[in-house]
Amino acid sequence: MAAPITVRDDNGSTLTLKTPAQRVIALAPSLAELVFEVGGGERLIGAVEYSDYPPQASKLPRIGSNQKLDLERVVKLKPDLILVWYHGNAHREIERLAALKIPMFHLEPKNISDIPGAMERIGRLLDTRTIADAAILRFRDQHARLLREYGGRAPVRTFYQVYERPLLTINDHQLISDVIRLCGGVNVFGKEPMLVPQLSTESVVAANPEVILTANMGGGGGTAQRAMDEPRLAEWLKFGNMAAVKSQQLWLIPGDLISRHGPRILDGAEAVCTALDDARKRR
Repeated sequence: MAAPITVRDDNGSTLTLKTPAQRVIALAPSLAELVFEVGGGERLIGAVEYSDYPPQASKLPRIGSNQKLDLERVVKLKPDLILVWYHGNAHREIERLAALKIPMFHLEPKNISDIPGAMERIGRLLDTRTIADAAILRFRDQHARLLREYGGRAPVRTFYQVYERPLLTINDHQLISDVIRLCGGVNVFGKEPMLVPQLSTESVVAANPEVILTANMGGGGGTAQRAMDEPRLAEWLKFGNMAAVKSQQLWLIPGDLISRHGPRILDGAEAVCTALDDARKRR
């Protein structure tokens, strides 16, 4: 008889399964991607809206959104493991879910190097460790290549716009900021105390970023796109003396790649690195 599986999650809780999970629900698109990446796609029985990669994920039964779950549907699906995005899912919904006594495992990669650990732990919970190990190796090889290629390049002052109204960004403890660092960028609001600070237009102008990035929420393929005519960035065109505007360094980054804390984050990094490299060339 196989030994029980015991794994610690990002909430600091320890989960023990008597046998590998066979019926898994993922409460974030990135978590569904991670399950597929480690060879557990056939074990997924439910996911939240916007879970669309790989294409098979689009066919999974929907159990609501990250903010509102259909608990009746969850119960009917009879999961033996629920993967939770620690800070991405509404806490009131997670509390309701916990009352059902279904095993839950919280994940929240905060930097690029946390993602292999998430893959390794999911692989253990599903007993797909051979496939997980291969996925981890691919990820680390790509990460190492990007570090070699961009690690020594000149710093670029970078502003990442999460949303325009209210004007939101991210600090240095968010995964996207780690992507910016990987590419040789410096997050101009990285030292802010809040994970997702709200800003004034004046504070961005004063920071004088060389590059302004935002996510293309329509996906946007796999490459960075110069976005001088993007409506969500139009406010910055009023400030012609700001470095990013003067050198035409307003960019859209594929949203599915940069906003999901999963295995494709390094593809998002490739797009960010391309944008920052363009800024270096125009100095």
